[in-house]
Amino acid sequence: MPPILVKLWPWFAAVLSGLLLALCYAPWELGSLVWIWSWPLLAALWFSLPKDLSLKQVVIRSFLLGYTTGVVFFGVNSHWIFHTWKVVGMKIAGIGAVMGMGLYLGLYVAVFAIFASTVGKLSLPGLGAKPVRKGPGAIFDPEVAKDLFGQSVAVLKCAFLNGACWCGLEWVRSIAFTGYSWNSLGVALKNQLMLVQFADVIGQLGYGFVVMFCGVVGFATIYRFGREVRYHQSMRPHLDFSVAIAMVIGLFLYGFSKVTEPTPEETVDIDVRIIQMNTSINDKYNPDVKVRKQIIWDYRDLSRAFLDTGDIDLMVWPETALPTVFSWKSTFEFLDNEILKGEDFYLLMGIEDNDVERRLFNTITLMKENAASFQMYSKMHLVPFGEFVPGRDWKFPIFEWVFGGVITQDFVRGTSYENLVMEKDGQKIGIIPLVCFEDSVARHARKFVLDEPQVMVNVTNDAWFYDSAAPHQHFATAIFRCIELRRPMIRAANTGVSGFIDERGSVFDRDSKEKYPRIIQDEETGDTYIRGSLPGTVKVDLDPPMTVYAQIGDAFSIVMGLIALGVFIFWLIRERKK
Repeated sequence: MPPILVKLWPWFAAVLSGLLLALCYAPWELGSLVWIWSWPLLAALWFSLPKDLSLKQVVIRSFLLGYTTGVVFFGVNSHWIFHTWKVVGMKIAGIGAVMGMGLYLGLYVAVFAIFASTVGKLSLPGLGAKPVRKGPGAIFDPEVAKDLFGQSVAVLKCAFLNGACWCGLEWVRSIAFTGYSWNSLGVALKNQLMLVQFADVIGQLGYGFVVMFCGVVGFATIYRFGREVRYHQSMRPHLDFSVAIAMVIGLFLYGFSKVTEPTPEETVDIDVRIIQMNTSINDKYNPDVKVRKQIIWDYRDLSRAFLDTGDIDLMVWPETALPTVFSWKSTFEFLDNEILKGEDFYLLMGIEDNDVERRLFNTITLMKENAASFQMYSKMHLVPFGEFVPGRDWKFPIFEWVFGGVITQDFVRGTSYENLVMEKDGQKIGIIPLVCFEDSVARHARKFVLDEPQVMVNVTNDAWFYDSAAPHQHFATAIFRCIELRRPMIRAANTGVSGFIDERGSVFDRDSKEKYPRIIQDEETGDTYIRGSLPGTVKVDLDPPMTVYAQIGDAFSIVMGLIALGVFIFWLIRERKK
């Protein structure tokens, strides 16, 4: 290989890994690549580092290789955040947002790369053994030849440690700086419903271990086969590959048992109508009062068209649906006179609200017959730089200087994990209220789960990111809340993706002959960036399960992370003693 390629191939490999991982998610949706995306990076970490490097040099080079992969992945994967420039009015702000996401989130892959090139490095017994006689029937060290399972055990150890490290890092990413758990490795498997049902035990993040474990085993298997063919060595048992296959088969069998479970005998059917108005951000915050009023009347016209012609138990509007404040007298009058009219149905909508101190809240509000009957939940998991500016009260408020002109007032966090409650057929149904990105925060959603009939409702407004991949990536994450908690979800989004997800993570109605997904989309193009509505019947189990995940949360991912951290600290102490 030419010297220039010797120097450059590891960096090309790092870039390739980032691109392969990005292709696993919307808008490309090539989820099968998630099993092999790590191979180029692992090759660069394990086979490109000169043997004469010091430990410090190994760490620095590994960090840079992993950081390259991470920046490429998150930069490409989060390209939709570029649209934020339209809010600020400067394209440089959008470019900065994309770069900022990549530069920060890439650090997690960089840390993984350090681990993989040190503690998690592939080290096979007899790897450096030279044949005494080359050619067919080559003779190796007899002691090496006797150790049939040594290499398999080494691969299993390597796969376990790297899987634990990646899993733990994804958990840290999900909580650091309010958390960002979008597009973890498990999300790439969202269309493989039989494979991901075990999320009700290990959660969405737990699949980071599964995917990385199998990826390492797959890479090591190809490498070992290559050496066996190259040196005409007799093949050894590949116990590691058998373990990985058994793991996947076990997950499929568990998933099959869950997916084929019969519909619960005791259910309450809720007839729901979702409204998706596709209101642009420019219209919603338009200084022209006529434009904002038109949004309000559009909601009335579309909603009443269905309320006047059919039976509806629950109508759902998206996040901050009306460009007004709930507590205003004019809002109450509009809801009472134009929408509710004392009729026997529930309206659930997202809307901003003020308290007596004029603090601002992002809420889900449930009403029946009149606005005075309202039950309200205020959003708790606020989005930094979207709903509040971090450190406004710092001595040197850096973010306030940059973003204060755009976000003039912070939203206030809610404090209650109480369900909203509706009644149907004499049964009380708990509504788990999730506003915007809260449906992507598993540790938050599980705190609402009770041992009683429940349905999740998410209202969101992804119009900030226009017709991009953001709504689809957001929706993919929401699927896992339904599996983890075994609760169905009603999802109303202003610009998509709106629809119904059952407790198995499916968007299809298993009791209907219809073969179309229960989401609002153009039937010909599949486009979800449209105005429309969707009826659906949600079957609520009167005796729902309390899943393992609902009870222990991300315990699996935390334990994996602690194991990886403990092993790394032990290795570091040992290296320092050397």
